[in-house]
Amino acid sequence: MQASFRINKNPVPLGTIPAIADKAARTVLLVRHSIRESLRAGSVDPDLTPEGAELAMRCGRLIAGLGGVMFGASPRTRTRNTALCMMKGGGFPPQPVRDCPELGDLTIFSRPVDFEAMLRTRNTENVMREYFSTGHAEGLKDMRPFAGELLEFLTETTFPARAVFVSHDVLAMSILSALGVRTFSVDDWCGYLHGLLLTLDRDGEWTAAYAVPDFDAGKKHRLFV
Repeated sequence: MQASFRINKNPVPLGTIPAIADKAARTVLLVRHSIRESLRAGSVDPDLTPEGAELAMRCGRLIAGLGGVMFGASPRTRTRNTALCMMKGGGFPPQPVRDCPELGDLTIFSRPVDFEAMLRTRNTENVMREYFSTGHAEGLKDMRPFAGELLEFLTETTFPARAVFVSHDVLAMSILSALGVRTFSVDDWCGYLHGLLLTLDRDGEWTAAYAVPDFDAGKKHRLFV
């Protein structure tokens, strides 16, 4: 990672982000999608559950004061619908959700076909246990350069000054872990709509923090629930 980041180790509630954004030159929020149908049902692209749609709208209400915001999402049904529900819940003007394949769940794999192979073998928990304890795992990109790729996309791509992206737990965790904001393991997995807050101050320095809902959004302690 070439850019340096000021680190805020205190979790930032989503409801405080509009006020933080008012003082920042740029604000980038990357959150995990809301509660989805189980991957065990056989689809790699499940939709949100009704509970997940309601949770996304509730989180949208928390950031309702974030004016002039652009919404983007990875090319998955659950991420795009999370963004749409956040938009609806927060009363944001309707807008197309920007397609961001750079934030897709396949981007962590050295070869995207390895994703379905991992699903078939049900070896995900062992792979992720190794990845988040060492930063390396067979078939995955090493954590620090992968996090650097994601941060470059989020901070150097031309977006509006306020942007909300909906992606996947492993991407948010890779950045937070690589920066030293928060360390995760498979026993402390990223909750729904938890994620990363990046703010650029008027002097051109970025700050990274762990963004969380203002309530218990339901942690996922095991994979494939």
